[in-house]
Formats: sequence, structure tokens, C-alpha cells
Amino acid sequence: MRKRSTVALVLVSVALATSFAAAQDWRGGKARLDGIVKNVKGEPIEGCKVSLRWGRSTHGGPDLTTDKKGRWSIGGIVGGPWDIDFEANGYAPKKISVELQEGGRNPTVDIQLEAQQAAASGTGGGGPKEAQILVGGKKISKETAEAIEAGNQAMSAKNWTAARESYVKALSELPDNTALLQRVAAASLGEGKTDEALQYARQVTEKDPQEFTAWRMIAELELQRGNLEAGTAALERVPPDKITDGQPYLNVGILSINKKKPAEAEAAFDKAIAIQPDLVEAYYYRGLARMQLKKNGEAKADFQKALALAPDGPDAKDIKDLLKSMS
Repeated sequence: MRKRSTVALVLVSVALATSFAAAQDWRGGKARLDGIVKNVKGEPIEGCKVSLRWGRSTHGGPDLTTDKKGRWSIGGIVGGPWDIDFEANGYAPKKISVELQEGGRNPTVDIQLEAQQAAASGTGGGGPKEAQILVGGKKISKETAEAIEAGNQAMSAKNWTAARESYVKALSELPDNTALLQRVAAASLGEGKTDEALQYARQVTEKDPQEFTAWRMIAELELQRGNLEAGTAALERVPPDKITDGQPYLNVGILSINKKKPAEAEAAFDKAIAIQPDLVEAYYYRGLARMQLKKNGEAKADFQKALALAPDGPDAKDIKDLLKSMS
């Protein structure tokens, strides 16, 4: 059997970058949003189409219609970046972007639409006015909007360098936009620029301490660097229901084994297995931790489970040798 004075962390940089940037289903979250649409006189606009799209792109979302009071609302959607388009007969369309939180109330979206004729004529006869492009309530230039869209397309194609360059260009107008900072972090991670990814992810949490996606990235990167305390602290900022795989707890356990903290390692592997019951490595490493704790019966059960899940896995020979030594 190979001796293991230390065991290697499972590295997931590119996978994490992909999951960080990838589209997810917009349904099933805890966020709620409402709004009101009025004309320039402050009168409600009934029948205005309100199209919400998650992810600063075309990742799906609901289409709503305002009621007689110009109001609309929706619940049960995920947090993060949303684009919202407003279209009503006789009025110029408007587009905004918002960043939703799942842990608290989001501000009511109060929108005012100009009449189509007035918007087309502009002020002082100066010709048609371009539709405003708003991100987080801030008007941005056409160039910045194009940079964001180019970044989105590059991100979808996993062209990390092009995505990062486009998003960084957009940051000149939107330096405090957490969604944009997240995208830069994800693209940097995809490139393998972990220092930059960590820097941008920390900027996100400084501006929005409740942004769990950035905390998850920080946790993964700190753990991969061997920083058990910093990684664990970041992981504790992520709501348990937002951790859908055992990967981060697996790395916490591995680092704890390497630091000769078998009790902490066992607890971490327990969490990993509770989330992902078929995670072979978690059973194997928990078995090693339990051997250090003199829990040989439980360790043997873990090794047998790992072998049953992956009889030809990379650790199968070591596991068989361990089981023989425990007979």
C-alpha cells in the first residue's frame, strides 16, 4: 500500500468557473420582486409587458403584465443579475438591470415610460433619442452595454480571456457592480488566474456580504491553497442549502487530515457524504480519519463502501490493502 503522509486536494478551478458563470434555472429561489410602471404624468400604465431574464443574457425568465394600477410582482425566483424589459403600446421601451438578493426585501422597481412620439422627437428637435440602457439603476453607454454582451457571449463559449477583457472594459463605467465583478472573477478563474479571481471575488463580498456565490469561490480557492481557516470561514458564509455538492467539505476534510485533525476531518466528510452520498473519496478519506481516531470498525465500513462504489477506482488497491490489514 502507498503511504500517504499527506493527501492531495481535489482541484476544481475550471469546473468552478463554469458553474459560477453558467446559467441555472431561474425558478425555485427565494427572491421576490415587484414594481410599478407609470407615464411621465405619474399615471399607471395598464397592460405593459414586463419581461425578466436571468443572468444578463437570454437564460430564461417570466413575462408579466401590469394590472390596472400599473403594478406587477413575482416571487420564487433566484437571486443574482436580472435584465428587465418594459414594453407598452404607445410608449418607448425601456431596459434596466437589477441585482436581486434572496435574503431580504428587494426595492420596488419604479419605472416611468415616455410616450413614443415624445421619445422619437427628443428635446429641442434634436432627432430621435436612443433608448436608455440601465444597469443597477445607472445609465451606461452603448459601448459598455456592448462590452457586457460580448463578455456574456465569450463566457458562454468558455473563451475566458475574451470574457475577462470585455467585462473589465465595462468596469470603467460600473466599478461597483457586483454582478460584473463576479463575472470578472469567474473568467479569471477559468484562465487559471487564481490571484485575480480571489481579488475580484473579495471585492464582491466587500460590496455585498450576502453574496454567497462569491463566498463559495473564495472558500474553494483558499482551501486549494491550503488555507484551512480562511477557507472554512468563507464556507460558513454560504447558506447550507446553496451547497449542492460535497466538494468543498471534501477539501476541508483533506486539509484537516493533513493538519492531523482527524475529528474535524471526520465531521467535514460527514457533511460531504450527507450532500453527496455517492462521493467515493469522502468514504475513503473518512475511513483514513477514523483509523487515526481508532474507530476501526467504522473505518472498515467506509473502505468497503468506497470499494463498492468504485471497485476499479484509483484508490481501489490501497483500499483493498487496508482492508486486508484490518482483517
